[in-house]
Amino acid sequence: MIKCPLCKQSKVKEFFKKRDFFYFECVKCFCLFVYPLPDKKVLKQYYQFEFSYNHSLDNHARRLKQYEKVLKKMKKMNPQGKNLLDVGCGTGTFLGLAKHKKLKTLGIEPSLKLYKIAKERGAKVLNCTFEEFCRLRSNLKLSFDFITLFHVIEHISDPRGWIENLLELLRKGGFLYIETPNIDSYLYFSQREFYTFLTPPDHLILFSKRSFLRLLKNYKVKVNFSTYSYPEHLMGVVKSFIKGKAYVLENSCFNQDNISRSLPIHKRFKYIVFDRFLAPIFTPLMNIFDKGSILQIYIKKL
Repeated sequence: MIKCPLCKQSKVKEFFKKRDFFYFECVKCFCLFVYPLPDKKVLKQYYQFEFSYNHSLDNHARRLKQYEKVLKKMKKMNPQGKNLLDVGCGTGTFLGLAKHKKLKTLGIEPSLKLYKIAKERGAKVLNCTFEEFCRLRSNLKLSFDFITLFHVIEHISDPRGWIENLLELLRKGGFLYIETPNIDSYLYFSQREFYTFLTPPDHLILFSKRSFLRLLKNYKVKVNFSTYSYPEHLMGVVKSFIKGKAYVLENSCFNQDNISRSLPIHKRFKYIVFDRFLAPIFTPLMNIFDKGSILQIYIKKL
């Protein structure tokens, strides 16, 4: 019997098959999950030697802005906090920003390629999995005021076990920040089986606010939710509505300037007016009632 990896209920239904992977939807806690989950050894090999991602300069600039907002909010919530752990730190961009803000930082990155880039940038980072770090931590007795996971939790097969270990690493009064795609969003409901973030074997579990409420209900924590979206997410929803079918975002982090120059003049005009001018103005409306494309969870350990 197939059960949800989050709430362990069997009220699930098959959602979509993509690249030989089956996604199921949990009716109880509203999440999507891959079944069967890939072997952990296979995933470790994949992330250490094969996994990579590409970001345009345009995307890098706006990610920095988002990182600054998160860091500012966390420091406001816990002004006495001094050290930070970034799990799945990638190329170390967030670590660099946190270090610039006078925080003592440490990163974990299983990808050998990304780890090397982060080290070259001067970040203090370990090339290991989170499970390996937890075994190491038991000897060193490490603890942190802030822990961050930017688009990491959707990649793991045991989020409940991770949450337990993350809260053990967190000091009392500290904050755990999680950022992940939101399936209770306008983007998901407009795209459905063509949802931008259905990318197996990378994304094993996709969450909603309801998912996290069930995941965190047995812990002594205070949880704050919010969402955000990008202009191309809004245009994806609008174009799906106009065309009567899902408008697929080939790359949600596209370089908008390059696309603009490649279009015919009349389409370039439409692109500049709608995508570049109107979409940024109306994108905040996507986040009303926490229906934005990206879910943000601030978890305070009580």
